[in-house]
Amino acid sequence: MEEYLRNAPIPEYSDEEGISMPLDDLGEISGTDTSVEDGENGDPVDDHHEEPEFDPLAAGLKEISNLGKFTVSSHKQGNGVEQLRNDSLKTYWQSDGPQPHKLTVYFIKRVGIRDIRFFVDYNEDESYTPTKIIFKSGTSENNLIQFATMEMSQPSGWQQVPVAGAGGGPDGNTLVSYVFQMQILENHQNGKDTHLRSIKIYAADTDAPNVDMDSANHVVNEEVDEEPADPWDLSVLEAGLIVPDFMKEPEIR
Repeated sequence: MEEYLRNAPIPEYSDEEGISMPLDDLGEISGTDTSVEDGENGDPVDDHHEEPEFDPLAAGLKEISNLGKFTVSSHKQGNGVEQLRNDSLKTYWQSDGPQPHKLTVYFIKRVGIRDIRFFVDYNEDESYTPTKIIFKSGTSENNLIQFATMEMSQPSGWQQVPVAGAGGGPDGNTLVSYVFQMQILENHQNGKDTHLRSIKIYAADTDAPNVDMDSANHVVNEEVDEEPADPWDLSVLEAGLIVPDFMKEPEIR
């Protein structure tokens, strides 16, 4: 019996179209299916979408951070204002004191702020990442007024401070300030100290080429030849008013 089984022919495999082939010709069957994860060329599909880079020039803005003196309430050695302002997102300001952690900017003159953006990264900093921040502005540190609050959950990237509606400028969306301050009240996972990797402050770029809205919105009134108004025309008075009899045209009876 064993000798019969060893010498028995290998059965053939038939597909749906009726084409027969030996099982030996099918090759190895792979148990791994990567058709969902791989692209058409076998490359892994990247689901990560990068944020579009902010272009202040296209928005008619210019950075005015260089007009301010930056101070912090506390910092760990080697992680102070210099690391916050060096344009590298790999370095950061790390506080080293009790909450709230304060970042204050003293401007050398009165400025009109149109946009404020700061960079935090929960993926790198975790419990050092802020969750609640309040923003204040005024003419000095003694009379700062809160104008915005932000609450964040695991933020990663540039965050925009809500400046719209601050009340300054023709449209009411400019923050007029001599002193700007942000106070970090809470961190993720009840962290004590905080990390802030960068901050940018922008004002309107008055030197940027723009459209003269006054001329664009100006309506040209064509001159129309009109006869001078008749001082005895009573039609104006007749509109909603009662004309006395002595002012009417005399009637011949």
